[in-house]
Amino acid sequence: MQLIDCPNITKITSGISPVMFVKNAVLFPNCNIPLRIFEPRYRKMLDSVFKGSRSFILSFEDGDNGDLTNSVGTMGLVTSAVTQSDGSSIVMLNGLFKVKLNKMDNTNELYQNWSYEKLESTSFDADNNDLLDKLKITYNKLCNAIDGSDYPKNLPFSKDASQACDTIIEFLVSNISLKKQFFLSNNINNKISLTIKVIESVFQK
Repeated sequence: MQLIDCPNITKITSGISPVMFVKNAVLFPNCNIPLRIFEPRYRKMLDSVFKGSRSFILSFEDGDNGDLTNSVGTMGLVTSAVTQSDGSSIVMLNGLFKVKLNKMDNTNELYQNWSYEKLESTSFDADNNDLLDKLKITYNKLCNAIDGSDYPKNLPFSKDASQACDTIIEFLVSNISLKKQFFLSNNINNKISLTIKVIESVFQK
């Protein structure tokens, strides 16, 4: 499928976007996940986003039940798409930034559109440099323990500790419940502590 160039939406801080609600996937910023789009409502959504920004929000909340106001998700950019013989599509979605869903936009579409605002990464408390140093040491120990490992390299521990933690969790954790718990954490110190525990658990296997 031919993808058109799209505007740089990373500079946008709020707006209205289609939202795809899933139960078994979590998209972290600066990470990529494959998605199979097969439901008619989301196939229609995909047709629409291909004509515009090639982006939509992925949220793991249940979009058909309960009040989703203030739910969170990730703005994702479709970087590749392959149409299958059954009409479904396999897309690769690149996470751009976290968002908060504010209000559902009333439309006649099969899928939901929500107004959203961009969530900025929480800043790291400089008084806790020891915690960040422990994360770096523990992760480097893991990378060096296995020759030829394909663990993510050159992570921005000092520049963006939150992004570094997201990347590690995405790579090491397959449990969706744990990923959701991690995604919902807004405290960077808690994220670092949990990431260290996950890395240490790998050594115990």
